[in-house]
Amino acid sequence: MAMILLILFTISYFLHLTARVPMLGALHLDMVLGLSTLVAVFIREGVNALRLDQLTARRLNQFLLYVFISLPFVTWPGSVIKNNLDDWIKVALFFLLVVGAVRTEKQLRLLMVIFIGCQLFRTLEPLYMHITTGYWGDVAYTHIGGSMSGLNRLGGAPFDVVNSTQLGWVVVGIVPFLFYLLWNGNKWCKLLCVVLLIPSVKTLLLTGARSGLLSLGAVIFGIILLSERKMRNLVIVMVVVLPLTIMMIGQLSSDMQTRYLSLVESDVAGADTRQGRVTALIRQLGTISHNPLFGNGLGTSREVNWNIMGGSSQITHNLYIEILQGNGIIGFTMFMLFIAAMVNGLRQARQTLLSKGYGKDDWLWRLSSATLVWVIMDLFYSLSCFGLVSWEWYFFGGVATVCNALSSERQPRELAEDYHEDEAYAS
Repeated sequence: MAMILLILFTISYFLHLTARVPMLGALHLDMVLGLSTLVAVFIREGVNALRLDQLTARRLNQFLLYVFISLPFVTWPGSVIKNNLDDWIKVALFFLLVVGAVRTEKQLRLLMVIFIGCQLFRTLEPLYMHITTGYWGDVAYTHIGGSMSGLNRLGGAPFDVVNSTQLGWVVVGIVPFLFYLLWNGNKWCKLLCVVLLIPSVKTLLLTGARSGLLSLGAVIFGIILLSERKMRNLVIVMVVVLPLTIMMIGQLSSDMQTRYLSLVESDVAGADTRQGRVTALIRQLGTISHNPLFGNGLGTSREVNWNIMGGSSQITHNLYIEILQGNGIIGFTMFMLFIAAMVNGLRQARQTLLSKGYGKDDWLWRLSSATLVWVIMDLFYSLSCFGLVSWEWYFFGGVATVCNALSSERQPRELAEDYHEDEAYAS
């Protein structure tokens, strides 16, 4: 029951069923499913649902506890309680739901199929609408030659909550899983990977998300870094992948090409927004000295930037500065230790599986590798985007925890094969 409820919660949350079907929104479906899953998890597993034997679980629980304990010491505790705490608890709940409900590899495989399917739907729905109806969904404004101009960019579908930059991140986030779980499979899986990857990259390019394109480079870097034949794979990227990407960019409109060119050119449209982002981050660094130990409160970067920096009420577009502003040096250290535990847990899962005789074609090994590449990508992406009060670190933290737990529970391959042979003989 806990697993069924988790699947329903995942589908409802990522496809925004409460927005698509107003009656479900009136029933607060996401909240009902989330709480029901939580109850089912604790009824079945009790305190074992927390998986406290895993370092990632202990690190995240310590950070969660710190957020509550530090409330009296932050600058704006009222803003945290009124505006941010509710949303943060909802996304942080993802970790507990994943580690509590997913107890077997079959359940983990089902969850990942549902999750990747939801992200692919979010990727392809706006592309389909763009092709069939001319839908864009977002606009980027820039100053060039003393006048303002706008550029249509592909954003999330009308019922989705992501803008064009975030849609680019959604696309890039599924690439490691398409590569490891499909491309590294049989020929039919490879074919399916290509069929899904081509329109996904098309969606990415239409978003005009420069950070998304750079993050795709981080994914490729991560895949090469984890591979055994690094130089060969680097040559493949330079000879095949890079020219294909340039060719696809060449098919875009001249305005969209100019936006990507603004990454390296300072006198073209879009360069001002790139430089503006860099200037803002430098200024925001200066706000860290205000209540540096405990911070100003979870998710209060708007208040910090307006009251301390002055002149801007934007959210800080940098995860690391965002955490330092909101949770101080103590909170920053604790959250970074959580991410470090994720990385170490995924590396340990890969090594454990290899030491037990499972090859790199093993599904759990491939999932651990894909999640590790995702972490590398998002650490890079977080240089230009916020993410503490967002679902991704908590969902993938749960996946990393389960991967490590299941790999340690695996029997050595020889014993597992003997067990299956005995089962077959008995039947």
